[in-house]
Parts: sequence; C-alpha cells; structure tokens
Amino acid sequence: MAGTARTLSLKDMLAGSGCTPRTVRFYEREGLLRATRTRGGHRAFSPEELDRLNFIVALREAGWSLEEIAELLAVRGAATSDRDACRQLDHTLRTRLGELERKLDVLTRLRSDLEGTRKALAVCSECTQASPDRACCRDCKRLPAPAELPRGFRLTWRSDG
Repeated sequence: MAGTARTLSLKDMLAGSGCTPRTVRFYEREGLLRATRTRGGHRAFSPEELDRLNFIVALREAGWSLEEIAELLAVRGAATSDRDACRQLDHTLRTRLGELERKLDVLTRLRSDLEGTRKALAVCSECTQASPDRACCRDCKRLPAPAELPRGFRLTWRSDG
C-alpha cells in the first residue's frame, strides 16, 4: 500500500512486547494506548504505540500504578503551556527517580542477602545428604555464627518455625 503509514496488528504488539491480548486491550480501554480500526474491524497501532506499550510495561514492572502512568503520559496534554508541562514533568520525574533509587538500594541489599542464603544453603545441602537430623544443624561448625549469616538464611533455614 503505497503512501500509507505502516501499522501494527494486535499480534505485532504482542510479539514486540510479550504482553497478552487482554493486557493490550485493557490498556487501550484505559486510554493508555491508541488504536484505529481496519475496515475489517481489527485493531491497527502505530509503531509508536509499541514503544509506548513497552514503556508502560517497564513502568509497571518498576511498581508504578496505572493512574501514575496515565498522569505521566498526559502531562503535556493537560498542562496550560509547554513551560508548565516542563516544570510538572521535571518535578514528577525527580520524585519518581528518588523513589526508584531507594527501591534499587533495597533490591541490591535483598539480592546480596539471597545470594548469601543460597551459598549457606549449599553447605547445608551437603550435610542433609549425610545426616537428615536437624539437631546437628544447631551445632554446625561449617557455617559462620548465626549473627553473621544472611537474614534470609536465618529466617528460612535456621528458624524454629
């Protein structure tokens, strides 16, 4: 079709994002994505909408609510001027970046703890093959003192509950 802009089908959107059809249709109903209809009634998306969908998915994975995403995507259109939109978008992004940094710190510490838990568990795995008795765990000399063990290990393996 010469002269017409290339559009993406729902199937293209799914392949390019990993989303389900239900998710794409939901985002469209919520006004986060825009689609036109073909003569046959099928959804047709611009290539920019795939980029938008992947941005939405990334924000959702980072913990943003749909309302927060909708507000972010609507800043420029809702502002009285581009200057106001710039200020508002900058403020929103500055705030969200601070939240993201705090979340990254928590995730980094958690990853370290869980990696340490797996290492300690590997030591225990060798012992459980030789002796399934839990009593020997309390007197284990192969692991550091309980206070030095990762929290995840203490709470999942060394706990009495």
